[in-house]
Amino acid sequence: MGRESQRKPVSWLTLAVLAAALAVHVTTDLREGYVYDVAVYPPLLVLAALAWGAGRLADGCTGALACAAVPAALTAVTRGRGMGIGDAKVAGLMGMALGPSAGVLALGCSFMWGAGVALALVAVRRLRWGARMAFVPFLGLGFLTVVFMQHAGVR
Repeated sequence: MGRESQRKPVSWLTLAVLAAALAVHVTTDLREGYVYDVAVYPPLLVLAALAWGAGRLADGCTGALACAAVPAALTAVTRGRGMGIGDAKVAGLMGMALGPSAGVLALGCSFMWGAGVALALVAVRRLRWGARMAFVPFLGLGFLTVVFMQHAGVR
């Protein structure tokens, strides 16, 4: 068995801190189209401290880097038009809390949620192709999807 399968599950406190941070970021992204650094770094430090206390700091840092890398690369490639760097920062929070495998799974679920909702809205003509759509809410949905999957015992 791999090291990841032997790791203890993420604590409910860690999940609560991430959920609270996501709630703030979803609200600001929907209202203002922006993720504020002042609301990113404090929960990141709390999540890092919780990971350190649980002996999972290396997993948390690996998860943060893995999850932030994809949105950061998309931001660079699209020059901020397809996705913003704030999305990468929030994805990094998710990776710090969940670790690399669950974090990347949550990120993948986020992209699936976002694509599905966007295509549905375009299909019913409620959204124009190429229109701006906040992504942080889909990061929240990806997080919830993975938490529910883990709670249900899906690996």
